[in-house]
Amino acid sequence: MKKGLFKVLVFAFAILSLNSCFNKAGKLSEKITGKWMIVERNGSPLLTNLSHIITFLSPTEGYASTSWIELSDNDNSSLSKRGKTEVVIKGRKITKTLHINSHVTVIDEMKVTSITDNEMCGVSKVKTYIDGYKVTTIQYSGRYERVTANYEKEILGLWEGKVTSDMGSDFNDTERHRWEFLPDGNYRFYVWNNGQWQVNDEFAQYVLDATMICCRWKNLGLTEEEHREWWVISSPEKGVLDWNAIREQPDGTTYTSTIKMRKIR
Repeated sequence: MKKGLFKVLVFAFAILSLNSCFNKAGKLSEKITGKWMIVERNGSPLLTNLSHIITFLSPTEGYASTSWIELSDNDNSSLSKRGKTEVVIKGRKITKTLHINSHVTVIDEMKVTSITDNEMCGVSKVKTYIDGYKVTTIQYSGRYERVTANYEKEILGLWEGKVTSDMGSDFNDTERHRWEFLPDGNYRFYVWNNGQWQVNDEFAQYVLDATMICCRWKNLGLTEEEHREWWVISSPEKGVLDWNAIREQPDGTTYTSTIKMRKIR
């Protein structure tokens, strides 16, 4: 009897310790405001094309920039980085409701297991509804990192660079290229041809939320197929941008693709 009681007390102490650790990090509603990017799922690095940034404007509202939303909208409509998200926080549970369009709603119920100023971990149960009917439910553990950098203004202008990894991008032809990012969400992609820079895409758009960028384009005169790539960008020094993305090979192994750009003007 005493042995059984001892086990119960040990278990109760462990639960209280977890709650105590969580409380020491501060109330969830006080720490949640800002931008967070999911970087791991079930303990493994997440492919960049499956990642997203969630911005909590307050403990009750926010918006999402999600690669999987943009990938599902394969048409010429404008990209949008602001999928309005309703937020409800109750204890350690965050419920995020994202209305992708008039038919599709995604509800993410996440139990936060830890949160600091720079990192948040939790277990999510994500349900997708179409016209009110639940069609999928997935559950996973995720690790988020707070995003503090923002390159939405810095990226504007003309950049020159090339792929610096062995594989992983439709730009990967070992040649230098130029990208000109415009304020209206369009960009121009240039190739060096016959001694001059020439625009190569008839349709090219981008959407950037802080550090996460999506480029979508069609190659001029070749095919109507649309290409999309998501990247995470950083700036190791003024006038330099590093683009990084985790990609997957057909056999399931992953690798990191990189592009380095320098600003021309």
